[in-house]
Amino acid sequence: MTETNDSTAPTDAAAGPGLAPASASAVEEPRLPRPRIRTGAVLWGLVLVALAGFVLWTVATPARRADALDTLLTLPPLGWAVGIVVAVGATITLIALAAVIRRLQARATHRE
Repeated sequence: MTETNDSTAPTDAAAGPGLAPASASAVEEPRLPRPRIRTGAVLWGLVLVALAGFVLWTVATPARRADALDTLLTLPPLGWAVGIVVAVGATITLIALAAVIRRLQARATHRE
């Protein structure tokens, strides 16, 4: 129970006269673990930011936009196949990198 006087700050009535009120720092709380960083989300976010930056750069001027459209429309089937293989390889690399970072974080957490 907390009492207040007009001229003083709140006091702890249970402490009694002459006794200091119990402070919150006297009781040690258990230490919380460090927050986990979602590395997969960070990696995918970086990829999306890079992709968005490239798209914005491409469509910023009519000349670049026309060149990009011309390149896509005249791309042979082998070019599409190479692009798909590169995209799948990049995706697999990102997933593997996220797994490695997650394993390193888990190992560091178990050491603490």
